[in-house]
Amino acid sequence: MALKAFAPGIYPRSEALVQATRDLDRGRTGEQAVEEQVKRDQAELVRVQQRAGLDMLSDGLLRWQDLFRPLAEAADGLVARPLTRFLDTNTFYRAVLVEGEPRLRTPLPAPNLPAGPWLATLPSPFACSRAANGAAGAQALAANVLAPQIEAWAQAGCTFVVLAEPFLAREPAGIDELRDALAELPRPVPLALQLVFGDGGSVLEACADLPVDAIGLDFYLTSLDGVPEHFPTQLLPAVIDARTSAIEDPKEIDGFVERLLERRPAGLSLVPNGDLQFVPERIAREKLAALGRARVGLERVA
Repeated sequence: MALKAFAPGIYPRSEALVQATRDLDRGRTGEQAVEEQVKRDQAELVRVQQRAGLDMLSDGLLRWQDLFRPLAEAADGLVARPLTRFLDTNTFYRAVLVEGEPRLRTPLPAPNLPAGPWLATLPSPFACSRAANGAAGAQALAANVLAPQIEAWAQAGCTFVVLAEPFLAREPAGIDELRDALAELPRPVPLALQLVFGDGGSVLEACADLPVDAIGLDFYLTSLDGVPEHFPTQLLPAVIDARTSAIEDPKEIDGFVERLLERRPAGLSLVPNGDLQFVPERIAREKLAALGRARVGLERVA
């Protein structure tokens, strides 16, 4: 079994980028200075991922404030406005107001990354609908907003798309709504549904027949006992905890993954359990290094 590792989601900004953004807000610097710092941050993130030996590069969504706002700003009929607490974290996102039929005007540009496999992260259609408090249906958001974005990134060379889903584990009855919405998405590249920051055990079996190529589970909240043997879909086991600054021990990760491998899933790719933006950038660097060391240590048993 080929074992991979990568880090989807929003990566933390460096202190220099945070300061540059504050200076821009206060009129002490210009947009060009902020853009140059974004490029420096992204170049450093690429180096960190390459040193860790990760299999696909991410741009870290360094220009994204949260998972929903950039798409809302690029779409007709949607406005990101009221601040809303994100799950049980001390962070917030701008909830989406629906003011018409949602439709992506122009796809967001692809990141400028070195040649090679790269992954993209988007909110799942169910997550988009919940961010809009149900005022827009998941199917409509999938067909009119997410689908054209996936197509555009695939044409630009994207090799894998992770759909972040923070709400389903807390609302398992939404599985049918999610299934119908996922059926609206094109699959020019593999799609993964990542159940971030939640116990996915109650919906895992139902997820087996979703039209995606991989399912991500937060194993800091999900019991290994809930994973059936010979699970037919590739798993993305979250072995890095983005909610704590403690650095994971690669040997402990290896021991856990060896137990997971005994259940003979269709495939495994190691990931964090959510956006690393919840820890400082220097901690995120160390966590990616630990992820890479764990992958190397597991190559002998996978």
